Amino acid sequence: AVKGEGMPTYKNPFIHGNLFLTLTIEFPESLAPEAQMAIRSLLPPPLNTPTFKEDDAGVEVHAVTDIDPVQSFQANKVNMTSGGEAYDEEEEDSGPRGPGGGGVQCQQQ
Repeated sequence: AVKGEGMPTYKNPFIHGNLFLTLTIEFPESLAPEAQMAIRSLLPPPLNTPTFKEDDAGVEVHAVTDIDPVQSFQANKVNMTSGGEAYDEEEEDSGPRGPGGGGVQCQQQ
């Protein structure tokens, strides 16, 4: 999982959940040298030669960690119950209110 890089939390879009990745990779038990060379000729260059550095502009470095999805959900429940301000409607003071279209006013004496 990538901590803090998942979907925004319900009613609190400024707090993000975790991004869970499910990968299934099947490798053969063995591969003849001729088959290895044939596969290399079909594939692009290896990915383990980076073309960027961690300190380059626009690069974000994240760590992938093991996180239990159920425990992550339980811990995130507190974030789902608070912070709904982003979804609250703002009151507009642009027009008159009250019965008859007029706002409440103080009477002059």
